[in-house]
Amino acid sequence: MMTSDTVLYRPSVQEGLAAEEALLEAVCRGESHLECLAWSPYDRALVMPRRHARLEGFDEARSRLEGQGWPVLFRATGGTPVPQGPMVVNLALVVRCEVRSSAAHLEWGYHRLGDPWCDWLASLGVAEADLGEVAGAYCDGRFNVRIAGRKLVGTAQRWRRVKGSRDMALLVHGAMQVDGEPSMLVEVVNAFQEVVDDPQRFQPDAHITLRQAVPELELEEALSDLMTRLRLAS
Repeated sequence: MMTSDTVLYRPSVQEGLAAEEALLEAVCRGESHLECLAWSPYDRALVMPRRHARLEGFDEARSRLEGQGWPVLFRATGGTPVPQGPMVVNLALVVRCEVRSSAAHLEWGYHRLGDPWCDWLASLGVAEADLGEVAGAYCDGRFNVRIAGRKLVGTAQRWRRVKGSRDMALLVHGAMQVDGEPSMLVEVVNAFQEVVDDPQRFQPDAHITLRQAVPELELEEALSDLMTRLRLAS
C-alpha cells in the first residue's frame, strides 16, 4: 500500500503499471500539473510492447517463461522486453506541458528525467554518469542513464492530450536495476529472444546495478532526494 509518507511503493508489477497510468490520467483530466512515483514490485514479470504477441513463437516463449516464474505482461511504450522484479526500482514522472516541435519535445522529455538523474548520481559520488546508447544492452536507446558507459536506467515516454486544452501530458519512465547481478535479468530477455527466433542477444557487461556503483547506499533516503530533484527540475 502507498501512504503519504511512503517513498517507495511496493505493488505487483501489474499494479505498478496501472499506478503510472492513473497518474497520467489525472494530469490528462487537469487534476494535477505534476506527479512523481517510485515503485519496486514484490513479484516479477517480463514486460513488453503488445506487438510482441504477434511474433512467431510468442505463445511458446510465454509458456516457458511463466514456467520459470516470469509471466509476460504488456506495456504501452515501445522497445524490447524488460524484466521487472524486486531488484528493479521504477521512477515515473508525469508533467503537464506545452508542446512545440515533435523532435524538441521528445528530447526535452528524456532530458527532463535523465538530467536530474545524472545530477543525483553525481551527488552520490558517481563520477561518470551521462545519457547515451549502450551497445549490447536490452531495450537500448539514446537516453539511457549510463555509468562509465554501462546502462543503469532504461527510459521511455508517452504523450497524451490534456482534456479541453492544447497542453500535453508527458509520462516519462525510468527502470533501474538496484540489486542482484545484471546477468540474471539479461538471461531472461535472451531466453525470450531465443524462442521467438530473434537473433539479437544482450550482454550482461553492458549493464550495471546501482549497488555496484554505490555499495553503501541507503536506498529510500537517496530515492527521496532523486524524487525531489525530478519534481523541481525545469
